[in-house]
Amino acid sequence: TREIKIYRDQLTQMQMIVLKEDILNLDEVVVTGNASAVSKRTLGHSISTIKGDEEKYTSSGHLSSLLNGRIMGGVVTQNSGDPAGGFSLKLRGVGSLYGSSEPLYIIDGIVIDNSSANVVNLNLAQNSRFQTGTNRLVDINPRDIEKIEVINGPAAAAIYGSRAANGVVQIFTKKGTSGKPELTYQASVTLNTLARRIEVNEYPYRFGYASPGSRLTEDTVRRTMVQNFRRNTTGLPPGGPLSTVGRLDTVKYPVKRYDYQDDLFSPAWGTDHTMSIRGGNDAADYYVSGSYLNNGGILNGTNFERYGLTVRTQAKLTNWMRISASLMYSASKSKEMPNSFLQFSPLGAMNHTDNVYNISERDAQGNLLAVENSWVNPLSNLEGADLTVNTRRTIAGLALNLTPLPGLTIDGHLGQDGYSQEGSAYQARLPYAAALNQFPDGYVSVTKNNYAQWSADLSVTYKRKLGRDLSSSTSAGYAGQFIRNAYQSQEGRDLVPFIRTIAAAKNLFSAPVDERSEQTVYGAFLQETLSYKDLMHLTLAGRFDASSAFGSNAGSIFYPKAALSFSMSDLQWWEDAPISKWFNTLNLRAAYGEAGNLTGIGPYDRFTGFTAVNYYTTGFVARNTRGNQDIRPEVKSELEAGADMQFLNGRLYTRMNLYRQVIKDLVVPFNWAPSNGSYTILDNLGNMENKGFEIMAGGRPLDKKNFSWEVSLLVNRNRNKVTTLYKNAPFIGFDQFNLQGALVGYPISTYYGVYYARNPDGSLLLSNNNGYLLPQVERGDPATETPNRKNGQPDGTPVRKPLGDPNPDYTSTLVNSFRYGNISLRLQIDRVAGFEVFNFTDIIRNNIGNGKLAEKELRGELPRGWVAAVGGLINGPFMAEEAVEDGTFTKLREITVGYVWKGSKYFQRMEFLLSARNVFMISGYNGYDPETNTAGQSIVRGIDYFSVPGTRSVQFTLITTFK
Repeated sequence: TREIKIYRDQLTQMQMIVLKEDILNLDEVVVTGNASAVSKRTLGHSISTIKGDEEKYTSSGHLSSLLNGRIMGGVVTQNSGDPAGGFSLKLRGVGSLYGSSEPLYIIDGIVIDNSSANVVNLNLAQNSRFQTGTNRLVDINPRDIEKIEVINGPAAAAIYGSRAANGVVQIFTKKGTSGKPELTYQASVTLNTLARRIEVNEYPYRFGYASPGSRLTEDTVRRTMVQNFRRNTTGLPPGGPLSTVGRLDTVKYPVKRYDYQDDLFSPAWGTDHTMSIRGGNDAADYYVSGSYLNNGGILNGTNFERYGLTVRTQAKLTNWMRISASLMYSASKSKEMPNSFLQFSPLGAMNHTDNVYNISERDAQGNLLAVENSWVNPLSNLEGADLTVNTRRTIAGLALNLTPLPGLTIDGHLGQDGYSQEGSAYQARLPYAAALNQFPDGYVSVTKNNYAQWSADLSVTYKRKLGRDLSSSTSAGYAGQFIRNAYQSQEGRDLVPFIRTIAAAKNLFSAPVDERSEQTVYGAFLQETLSYKDLMHLTLAGRFDASSAFGSNAGSIFYPKAALSFSMSDLQWWEDAPISKWFNTLNLRAAYGEAGNLTGIGPYDRFTGFTAVNYYTTGFVARNTRGNQDIRPEVKSELEAGADMQFLNGRLYTRMNLYRQVIKDLVVPFNWAPSNGSYTILDNLGNMENKGFEIMAGGRPLDKKNFSWEVSLLVNRNRNKVTTLYKNAPFIGFDQFNLQGALVGYPISTYYGVYYARNPDGSLLLSNNNGYLLPQVERGDPATETPNRKNGQPDGTPVRKPLGDPNPDYTSTLVNSFRYGNISLRLQIDRVAGFEVFNFTDIIRNNIGNGKLAEKELRGELPRGWVAAVGGLINGPFMAEEAVEDGTFTKLREITVGYVWKGSKYFQRMEFLLSARNVFMISGYNGYDPETNTAGQSIVRGIDYFSVPGTRSVQFTLITTFK
């Protein structure tokens, strides 16, 4: 973008045109809501813009890769390494305890859904905190995107409504162009490999038994340990048995050890094709594309396949009327494996099996052999599981733009977003003795999830001059969405042969699920913007919002907004001052806004529901959570201030924001006495705050005719704190182990668990157990969490304390782009620092015997029983402190080398790119990848419980344009 300034020479009456580089793009036109577009400099709040063609650098067909490292205030977490794995995006931290903290997504003015549904991992559906399904943004082809605009915080909610309380991600697809038709074909071939391996026990001995003779005589302790761990009990009593003879086995037997990663993971190929055509004239234009993606997963047996069609057209009906229409259709099929929290997960089985068995060994009939009595052979899970999700989605929109009078603009939008999902899960019968809770007689489930959302909005904008230097822009509008969802599922076991449908189950061990809901969200706004000489812009707005999820006492709530921007460097005295020669641009911004989280609870959560229990005998019982007719929406208020600066005639720039959010009336599940008729009630019982800063700096250190170098650095820092919760409940657990939750005075999702007893100098306070000095948990008064000593040893009940949290201290992204002639090189380095991961995986692996801590004990580098003490088999529960690890990492996220061939008589342009993603990582984390979360897109975060590892991708791309 070039800013043209005209200076009049009073002596010669000649005009001199001066071109000044605007690397900040302050005059870039952006869309704020469905009102008329404005330039960035008029906005008092921050907005990030991502160009759609950056997709070619990501080596991924997923939109999450395009968002990663490119948003001020945004933290993207890839929760799984599945080929269609879900991701989480938080803009300026977590915004809710009970509801979603994800932003609102809009495509070409149509509000769309980006939720996750468990349609194949039904056992997890019982825990509403886990959302392990794929985000529905996976249905979108990133190659159809023209640009993305991201607005943080509730300052934007006055226009977009309260569903935008956590920010807005606006996606604009490509449009047609005037002139000859332009045909583009983009093809990619990708190789996915395991990005990082974990170390396994390589010591060729084990305690207690040789192998493989132990295949059918495995000790019962390991079986008991697994049950106790999963139930979150305190483990075996102090000094309890660790073998079938009731003592610590100290005799070592020679064994052969294996690395099961070679059996479960393998390189996988993927391909991605998009063909598009665009064209038109002054009266009408069009864009049409078709796409096909097939992405293989590194976990054997996983795959994601997607077909897509996108059509967008717009026409000029008269000089004052334009109409546009869009359609996006996708059909996808995802082949998955059971989530790691489920006991028939291949990754769960791999880590629950001591690596002393040849898991590929088979009997005479070709059946896999058993390994641990307490777990299934990992290959039985891998070969016997068939989990498939089929999704069909349509996003359609119609827009009308009218300019009947000078300065008057009327915009109307109608949109529909609907998808259907069919999930089926099948687990074959096991050919060997039953394992605990593994459905050895087979398992089958079927699920249907149908979602539909209709949206409509109308906005009117009138712009006029109020004088020589003052102008006004007044906007008013109304928007509403109607949402309907239907979810049905059924599970069964004890399967008859040769049938893989629900009809195969002789035992329908769970009640059928049939959940249907409808919800309406609507609101109206009024906004006024006053501009003085294009130097200062003041915006005042207000909005009334309501939702059918809340009662009449919470309807039609008013939310205000105010914003101010000031282009100080456009003042005459600045332009005349010496400072302007090197300090070229200074644009100041400030904004305040409020928004209510009108989708923070389910459509019927304020009511008390009932569950049928053998209606012919006991009738109905109330569900565990009682409704609350008086519940109110959570309210988020935010104050933001920022500046945009440019130096050395556009060679360098910086943008910075400071903000503070206060979230009041947090919806919290309140635990009370069951005598009330239920275990919990939802109520407004807490407050929380986010505060931090965002800085983006960069420029063009070199900009020659044949060589250029661009560099940018993005740093985001957010501090979250729970300020109040309801009385006498300082901690609220989120997960089934009650190890993560909300703690007053600490960040959300803080890990809260037992910890090592220590001496005053910080060293471990060891206990004597059968002659071995072993670590132990701290004990004391659980009511106050105060440690206590008796005869120098911990006394009382195990006590807990904060152990860390998954919220990073800061995230940063460094990008360097070089261009020499037709050759380009781009490198992106990401760093996320100061957060912790709860590494369940390592605790289990060492308890089983295949971890490196278990190897140290075998080698005699640790006393016998050390692993058992840490893992909770003796001296109390497993040591949560041991599981909390520093997740700080630095990744070479993307590297791309490109070459552009600028045309011949057969084509207009051809571009070749060789890209790699997740090239290498520097981290002290003792696992596959600290950038993970087995619990999916939920408030439970930072949990590594045998998550599917991250992948390293190498991609070759060809982009050819014909005209």
